[in-house]
Amino acid sequence: MSDQRSFARTVIALSLAVIACCALTFTIMLLAGSPAVQPQRVLDQDALARAVLNNVNSADFAKPPTIDDVSCPASIPVEAGREFECNVDGVGDGSGSGHAWVKVKISDDQGDLSLG
Repeated sequence: MSDQRSFARTVIALSLAVIACCALTFTIMLLAGSPAVQPQRVLDQDALARAVLNNVNSADFAKPPTIDDVSCPASIPVEAGREFECNVDGVGDGSGSGHAWVKVKISDDQGDLSLG
């Protein structure tokens, strides 16, 4: 009977030690700013739209497009090498379509863009 109690106490003590180690590890990761805990950075939509407008050929439009005419994917994570396209849909006429696609590539992890 004494051996069973001793074994049970050992198992409980070992379980508590494992739980304490896990809690300590999680706390250290949280305080150290683990990448898994930090929020993901995304591109600023207004700055992205302005950059796209600066890259559009104005000959495609009857009147210059505005920031409201630009549509890009929302919440784009800042990751070097990520590519996507933005659509500029403005007013066209007989000589211009009023429509343009701009290919955007994130150059580095600071959010610098390459437009083309």
